[in-house]
Amino acid sequence: MGQKRKSRPSTDTLFETVSRMLVPDYILEHFDIYGANEYPTCWVIELREKEDLIPLELKDSPEVIFDGYCNPIETLSHSFVCKPIYLKVYRRRYKLSGEDKHYSNSYDLTLKGVKMVPELGLFLKE
Repeated sequence: MGQKRKSRPSTDTLFETVSRMLVPDYILEHFDIYGANEYPTCWVIELREKEDLIPLELKDSPEVIFDGYCNPIETLSHSFVCKPIYLKVYRRRYKLSGEDKHYSNSYDLTLKGVKMVPELGLFLKE
């Protein structure tokens, strides 16, 4: 006679759902979440570029070497529980074996002139 007990979603499913709530989909297409830290005044979600996104200039070269990360880009995502949430985005840096020139991908992660995701910036402009 009672209601059927609803099964609990897996931890991976919950993590994916919460990730999509906090980080825009267009960022999750290119970046994976590597961590989240709470500080007294804010939250910071760390994202790193996916490994298979090698810059087009180097795509066909067999001698591509991963060479660390570019300086991170910090952008305001939104506020949650009275604290702002910042996304700290690391792009991968590559070079050809034996060369010093570095290559990396470019992304439009913020509104021009404002360090916040476009959705938040457009919302605040209205």
